Amino acid sequence: MANYFPIVLDQAGHQWLLGLPKNLFDSWEELRQAFIDNFIATCEQPGNKYDLERIRDRKNEPLHDYIRRFSDMRLKIPKISAFIKGLRFHEALWSKLLRKRPNTVAELLVAAKNYADADDVEKLIREDVRGTQQNEQPPRRDNTRDNCGCFDNHSL
Repeated sequence: MANYFPIVLDQAGHQWLLGLPKNLFDSWEELRQAFIDNFIATCEQPGNKYDLERIRDRKNEPLHDYIRRFSDMRLKIPKISAFIKGLRFHEALWSKLLRKRPNTVAELLVAAKNYADADDVEKLIREDVRGTQQNEQPPRRDNTRDNCGCFDNHSL
């Protein structure tokens, strides 16, 4: 395995390895530990439950975006209870999850996705109703003149 070690290193790893004095290590285990000690700070560390609990939904953030951010962090952390604590602007989902807590991450994400889908449909319906109401309003009846100074036929 030690023969393949230089092959899998990136440029920084090669530079580190070439900069070591010859015969510094007596075993593969010593080389391995020195490598880990040297590069541990540059590796992405797994999160913990506090990282997960710091994820909060944002005002006017679509629920799908919060679910995505939470899920991305959740992949790195084994706890799911923080999702509910992070909900501040989606009260209906928060209330449902408190009344009936999911047993698995899959159940949690299905419930959240269903609420997010319903939110999206509700917004589309509201926009459609607003657009219909604006189109149904009668035209303004003011005495406006066209370019030639004549009264517009619709305004009389």
